[in-house]
Amino acid sequence: MKILAMDYDGTLKIDGEVSAKDLTAIERWKKAGNVFVIDTGRSLESIQMEAKTWGFVPDYWITNNGGMVFDREGTVLSASVIDSVMSVDIMYIAHAVGNVVSYVVNDGIYRHRVIIDEKEADQRYPELEPDLTEEEVMQLPRHAQIVISMNSIEEARLLAERIRSHFPYLVEAYANKYVVDVVPYGISKAGGLDYLRNRLGVDVKDIYTLGDAENDIPLMEYGIHGACIRNSPEEVRSHAKILCDSAAELIDGIMAE
Repeated sequence: MKILAMDYDGTLKIDGEVSAKDLTAIERWKKAGNVFVIDTGRSLESIQMEAKTWGFVPDYWITNNGGMVFDREGTVLSASVIDSVMSVDIMYIAHAVGNVVSYVVNDGIYRHRVIIDEKEADQRYPELEPDLTEEEVMQLPRHAQIVISMNSIEEARLLAERIRSHFPYLVEAYANKYVVDVVPYGISKAGGLDYLRNRLGVDVKDIYTLGDAENDIPLMEYGIHGACIRNSPEEVRSHAKILCDSAAELIDGIMAE
């Protein structure tokens, strides 16, 4: 049995769609007795909506950049949260740094959006309507991840660096295109995958991963079969052992070994 863990946005979903070729390859992978895992920065609520739209069913879900692990049915297997005081500090920072469009807090499953600059276009969450006041969001019993939406990819990268430097050993901040994903310290997509690998008793040599963005680098560096979508930025591609154009290309290559 092998495990294939892949990112979603920009990796499985490319240019706004999940291809039929990739879906067919994933089904072939699973029918061969292997495990298919989505390893994403999204919340469970968000990625399950995508899966329903495009018609794929992972064996496991790793969400919140590794902070939450669920089985196929959505039962929590592993969970982590940001310290409540720290999480509220991050929300206040989102107001103070400038160039922030909105932030989204998820409690491990559900998302709640707070708009900061309604004049700016939100590249990540244009259709997610706020359902709670900001005070209610701050008072949620769990803050598993905070996603800060910026005006540009470069601003997101710089804010991630600032958060990491100002709060060392407290939180992780991953630049993910137009947003910054803030999660508890020590959390990564690779960490969530390692938890699952140990739970299933799979050797690291039988783990394959695929990503496309900066927050996927820990995933690409995990084990010996880390892959990257070929048109990703060079600073991301340099961390991968394998380059491919699609999930189907990677799966075909593995199954031909």
